[in-house]
Amino acid sequence: MQKLLSLPPNLIHCFHELEEVNHTDWFCTSDPIGSKLGSGGGTTWLLQACHQAFAPQKSFGNWIGDEKRILLHAGGQSRRLPSYGPSGKILTPIPIFSWERGQKLGQNLLSLQLPLYERIMNQAPAGLNTLIASGDVYIRSEKPLQDIPNADVVCYGLWVNPSLATHHGVFVSDRKKPEVLDFMLQKPSLEELEGLSKTHLFLMDIGIWILSDRAIEVLMKRSLKEGTNDINYYDLYSDYGLALGEHPKTEDEEINQLSVAILPLPGGEFYHYGTSHELISSTLAIQDKVRDQRRIMHRKVKPNPAIFIQNSITQVSLSADNANLWIENSHVGKGWKLGSRQIITGVPENQWNINLPDGVCIDIIPIGDNDFVARPYGLDDVFKGALDKSTTTYLNIPFTRWMEERGITWEDIKGRTDDLQSASIFPKVTSVENLGILVRWMTSEPQLEEGKKRWLKAEKVSADEISAGANLKRLYEQRNAFRKENWKGLAANYEKSVFYQLNLLDAANEFVRFNLDTPDVLQEDAAPMLRIHNRMLRARIMKLREDKDCAKEEQAAFQLLRDGLLGVMNERKSHPTLNVYSDQIVWSRSPVRIDVAGGWTDTPPYSLYSGGSVVNLAIELNGQPPLQVYVKPCKEYHITLRSIDMGAMEVIRNYEELQDYKKVGSPFSIPKAALTLAGFAPAFSTESYPSLAKQLEAFGSGIEITLLAAIPAGSGLGTSSILASTVLGAINDFCGLAWDKNDICSYTL
Repeated sequence: MQKLLSLPPNLIHCFHELEEVNHTDWFCTSDPIGSKLGSGGGTTWLLQACHQAFAPQKSFGNWIGDEKRILLHAGGQSRRLPSYGPSGKILTPIPIFSWERGQKLGQNLLSLQLPLYERIMNQAPAGLNTLIASGDVYIRSEKPLQDIPNADVVCYGLWVNPSLATHHGVFVSDRKKPEVLDFMLQKPSLEELEGLSKTHLFLMDIGIWILSDRAIEVLMKRSLKEGTNDINYYDLYSDYGLALGEHPKTEDEEINQLSVAILPLPGGEFYHYGTSHELISSTLAIQDKVRDQRRIMHRKVKPNPAIFIQNSITQVSLSADNANLWIENSHVGKGWKLGSRQIITGVPENQWNINLPDGVCIDIIPIGDNDFVARPYGLDDVFKGALDKSTTTYLNIPFTRWMEERGITWEDIKGRTDDLQSASIFPKVTSVENLGILVRWMTSEPQLEEGKKRWLKAEKVSADEISAGANLKRLYEQRNAFRKENWKGLAANYEKSVFYQLNLLDAANEFVRFNLDTPDVLQEDAAPMLRIHNRMLRARIMKLREDKDCAKEEQAAFQLLRDGLLGVMNERKSHPTLNVYSDQIVWSRSPVRIDVAGGWTDTPPYSLYSGGSVVNLAIELNGQPPLQVYVKPCKEYHITLRSIDMGAMEVIRNYEELQDYKKVGSPFSIPKAALTLAGFAPAFSTESYPSLAKQLEAFGSGIEITLLAAIPAGSGLGTSSILASTVLGAINDFCGLAWDKNDICSYTL
């Protein structure tokens, strides 16, 4: 499934290298520099570029239908989220969710977005080949998706509070036909929604649209200037969308004829990452989604829940006053004093002494091979408006006041002053020491003469020039260097960190990639599951490094798992007593099962921390239970095991042979383990005997067990686990153990 991305121009040349993805599955381009195409025109441009890159010999009509594609619009200037403007908002690093397992330390908005879009497209019917979404949102849904109808346009929405809907597009449907779009509105008023509520339902547009090949062709036709291949500004939502539905708001015969289906996203959650405020508020909302402490593995308690630090070295003490704080890809040393409402990104290793006021943010961007650009800004800044107007704010104050406080004039500002985004006010320097002096002067020390001198002397660039010239490879290299140190800290501080709830396969690859020391073996007082994860992680790292000891580590992990499962069982000792006459046989039979849903969720170690949830159907073979076990006494004081279907037999004469049940593939592992649990081994027996023969003599007979499995092993029908239950059930009756079904299930596990 191909992914098509519209990205900032500076990112498209290095995207594949930075994100380590191939050029076949991932195509990226940017809108023509200086032009505004809108989401509709941008879709046309992106599809045309991809078509020309991969299949220019094919007609567009044939090409668009030969594969499902996901289009993500992630370009733009990022005026309201300057910290991730140079690399694009879609690559914004997102902290690990405190309540989630299996996430990656290097995850970003793109990697979190895609799984839902891929689920949708895998379920979309033939002919619905193009999904269009926005790059600055994160939409979650853990519930199964409903069937997707075969309409020309399928749009997903969310049930939301009307006040939230007033800031977005809204799908309006007749209450009698809720799945069919009646018409669409853009940012309606509360009064409009209230007036409609008696006869209509409304869903907030979350920007996930699936278009048929026909709908794509109509969209592209509307995006092009008549009679040419030049692309107009055309918006998917406010132009195309308003012409959709049974009673559309705008007249357009071709669009009006397209069929439209509206689907509420089951269990949907919507998080916007379009502004500096939303960067923090959306992340906080995700982290606060789960408060059940039983689902949160780590024990670290932050002084304020709205503090987010990742890919960084932070040497300052933080308190509850540091609310709404985001630090990423930065070195914040002991000489820093932080406040609240701050975003700090890109800061290289430094020895600065800096007192950062509340609401003031810092973004340091690498330019060229050696230079940095200092870009302090205010959390409320939107990088919009002419500099000479008192309404244009910079660092949360009027720009003119910022100039006055620092004693600079209009002659000191080179370049355009008609727009804050285009104004060359950010100094470019090579020295990290100079960088710190400039940041202090620009943010908190306007009377620092040395700062003014260096600012006047330095070459200065605009926000637009920063995005166009940022050295993203250097930015990623710095982030990786900090992350390397973070891996060490997380592993060493595993008790309070998210380390062992991460995707440990990814962690192993990262440890090898960064040439980090393999984490030490955890002490015996560590939690059992942490110890198991630790040994498996060590095994994987060793395997990647071709260390022959990896197999020992893997076996150690499985031994810990066995010990954990047997921990309770060791305390439940048994005293088997012969419960049949010498001429009687216990005959135990069981069906097998078809697994309808939830397969393997009931299997350790997953079931130990997430619980099992399976739906099975019991089935017979030719009207008979296909798993059968026969247990009868024998005169010799030994144990005879037979398998009819495998044509095998084994005689057990001592405890060592009985406890040899760990061989995978052995025909008698299951009955050996069952007899051990039943008390025919010292660890599980209430009585002590010098030998197995003496115990069987006291028991009153030897034991003969015969197995018959009419279903082959490995069939996936539960033969191993159900055969274990069948053997345990037969031994339970034979030895008078009085286990109930719950006991047998526990012993089966």
